[in-house]
Amino acid sequence: MLRSLSLTARVKLGLAAAGIGLGVAAPYIFDRFVIGLISLALIAGLFAQSIDLLGGYAGLITLGHAGVSGTAAYGVGYMASKAGAGFTAQIAVGFLAGMTAALIFGVMAMRSDGVYFIMVTLAQGMIVWGLSIRLFRITGAENGLTGIPRPPAVELYWQYYYLTLVVVVLCWALLGIVVNSPFGTSLKGLRESETRMRMLGYNTTGQKLYVFLIAGFFATVSGILLVYLNGFISPSTVILAASAIGVLEAILGGIGTLVGPMIGAFIIVFVQNVVSIYVSRWPTLMGTLFIVVVLFARRGLVGAISDGWNKWLHRNDAPVSQEPVLTSSNRTAGP
Repeated sequence: MLRSLSLTARVKLGLAAAGIGLGVAAPYIFDRFVIGLISLALIAGLFAQSIDLLGGYAGLITLGHAGVSGTAAYGVGYMASKAGAGFTAQIAVGFLAGMTAALIFGVMAMRSDGVYFIMVTLAQGMIVWGLSIRLFRITGAENGLTGIPRPPAVELYWQYYYLTLVVVVLCWALLGIVVNSPFGTSLKGLRESETRMRMLGYNTTGQKLYVFLIAGFFATVSGILLVYLNGFISPSTVILAASAIGVLEAILGGIGTLVGPMIGAFIIVFVQNVVSIYVSRWPTLMGTLFIVVVLFARRGLVGAISDGWNKWLHRNDAPVSQEPVLTSSNRTAGP
C-alpha cells in the first residue's frame, strides 16, 4: 500500500509517525521543565490553529481571539476558586462561557470584513480585558484567580501532558476534517472573493458566523487546557499581545496550513522560555526572525520547505531530453 503513495505522501506520513512517536516518548526523554514547555507549546499551537482557521482559510484576521479562550479559562477559574464546584461543572461552565463569547463576537463581527473586521475583533478583545480588570469579585482583577487544581486523574505533570497531547491531536484531526470538507472549500472562496461567493448564492454572513463559532470552539478548548496547566488565570491571558502572538505564530509557521501554526508556536514558546534565559534581548531576536520570514518566506516556514521540496522533486524527476543531435550526417540544407 505504501508503494502506491507518492514520495511526498510517504514523507508526510513518516514525519507524522515520527512526531507522534516522539510525543509519546517525550516524558521518558525530557525532564519536567521541558515537558511543561511542550505542553504549553501544544496548547499555544491549538490556539494559533483556531486563529489560522479564521485568517488562513477564511481571510478573517482577528486580534481579539484571546478574549474567547480567556473567557473560557475564567469560567473554569471562577467555578474552581470562587464557587468550589466539581471538575465537571468547571469544564461545563468554561465551555459555555467560551462559546457564548464566540457567539457574541461572531454576531458583532460577521457583517464586517478586511480592516474593519480586524478593528471589531480588536475592540472585542479589549472589552474582555477591561472586564477582567473591573469585575474584581469574579475575576480577581490584576491578581487573577489562583488555586485551580487539575483533576486527580491527570494531576501529575506527565499525566496532564498526555491528556494535552491526546486532546490537541484530536482537535487537529477535527480541524483537518473541517478544512477539507465542502464548507472548508467555501471558506477558501470567501477568502479569495466574498463578492463572487455572494454572486454564486452563498450566504457569506452566515459563513463568517459559522467559522467564528468553530474557531471559538477550538480556542475554548485551548483556554481550558491552559488554565489547568498553569493553575491560575489573570488579565495577561486576554490582552492584545496574547491574540497578536497567536497571529504571529500562524504567520511564522505558515498561514493557511494546519501544521504551520503548531511549528510557529513551538518556536515562539522556545524563544520566550529558553532562549530568553541566555539572551537578554530575546525580543530583538524574535523580531529579526519575523522580518527574515516575511522577506524571504512569504508563506511561512512550511511554505518555504514545501517550495524547496517541490523544486528538488522537479529537478530529480525532470525527463532527459530526447531531441536528436544535429550532426553533419543528418544536417539538411536550408531553402
